[in-house]
Amino acid sequence: MTVRTDVVVVGGGITGLIAARRLADAGAGVTLLERSRRLGGLVTTDHDDGFVIEAGADSFVAGKGSVLALARELGLDDQVVSSRPEHRGSYVWWDGSLLPLPGGLLLIVPSRIRSLLGSPLLSWAGRARVLADLVLPRSEGVEDESLASFVTRRLGREMLDRIAEPLIAGIHAAEPDTISLRASFPRLLDMEREYRSLILAARAAASHPTPAHGLSHFASFAEGMGQLLTALAADSRGVEIRTGVGVTGIDEAGSRGYRVSLEDGSARVADGVVLATPARVTSELLTELVPEAANALSGIHQVASTTMTLAYAAEDLPPLSGSGFVVPSVQGRMISGVSFLSQKWDNRVPGPQFVLLKAFVDRNHGREFALADNDTVTKMVLDELKVMVGIDATPLRSWMKVFNEGLHQYTMGHLDRVAAAERVIGAKRGLALAGAAFHGVGLNECIDSGHRAAESVLHDLAVPVGVAAGETH
Repeated sequence: MTVRTDVVVVGGGITGLIAARRLADAGAGVTLLERSRRLGGLVTTDHDDGFVIEAGADSFVAGKGSVLALARELGLDDQVVSSRPEHRGSYVWWDGSLLPLPGGLLLIVPSRIRSLLGSPLLSWAGRARVLADLVLPRSEGVEDESLASFVTRRLGREMLDRIAEPLIAGIHAAEPDTISLRASFPRLLDMEREYRSLILAARAAASHPTPAHGLSHFASFAEGMGQLLTALAADSRGVEIRTGVGVTGIDEAGSRGYRVSLEDGSARVADGVVLATPARVTSELLTELVPEAANALSGIHQVASTTMTLAYAAEDLPPLSGSGFVVPSVQGRMISGVSFLSQKWDNRVPGPQFVLLKAFVDRNHGREFALADNDTVTKMVLDELKVMVGIDATPLRSWMKVFNEGLHQYTMGHLDRVAAAERVIGAKRGLALAGAAFHGVGLNECIDSGHRAAESVLHDLAVPVGVAAGETH
């Protein structure tokens, strides 16, 4: 007789869904608990009168492969779409103008010297300083440093302020003086270590590009990113999914494993637990069970973020170029960027007479506006768009989304904090951590994290692969 192994997964974002699906496929009995009424976490797509509203991520990196592999498993191959080629290219708002980013950037490093030399974003002195990277020695013995230190040392201050900071802030919403490069963008440090010059490394990578399966660098789904989450939840066979159920604590339940306490006063007993929740929540849930891990995770910073999506009549707007723009923090604006969703992707508006834009509010302003009402945020965004892009029209519709847990910031010491937490968690049989708080914030990394957590629990509990949930004889 084989007795069913029960596992509770806390958190219904893509990471938790991936972990739950893998555990169930291996034969475990799985219950997924999500505090909110909806699944998806930071991936949230709404359809409203023909408008596709992407409050969170509107794309994924095609070259990394994990999202595409999942799409194939779910039968969504023909639903993966590239960005519109006629509107590719992004801009930087600098001193009142939208200036194009240099072509051929690898992360933040130029691979095309001619494009760099022709960039109006940098002064001649700034361009010359970037080219100094070609002759600068590599730094010996540096395991990690801040984004500001690294980019200034290799490429100069102008490159940091005008290109690197706004691009990287769009991912982590972090201050360049505090973000850990090894935790956030380890490839940059590896490029220096292997090639000495970042530009030489970028040129070498450009000559051997990462396969993106014929897609643009950033890809999405025909019906929006939520299409992937909907298909994933529907395919999670054998998983009991419960939304609107909050978890208040976890403690040991003797030989059975863990007792998971719920907000309604009840509890679930399980052999294993996967925590796929934001760092702050995970820290709180582990306070009694693994205080050392809770203490380490409490040092992982999060910043609230707000998105405001606006629909306009196309005839009311000035011409818009590219897929959007980012705003360097040194410009002192209240928004950090704008995505031109209807130019970036097909089928995001009910017809060509409409334009859909999404403005991002984060950095130091995120928490301030997370507490503000819709009218306050809308007025601020409209004022910014009028000054920055010349949009003086009244939007036809608007949608605001606040992410109170926001974005995880991998500040200096992040890898040490994560290692300390994972070390003590590793001593707990059947307990695993997963999600964007640890080893990457992108969808590909979250999928990988969910798989790793599930495999860790399966290894600990020695679940026989292929055994159906329930008792068998």
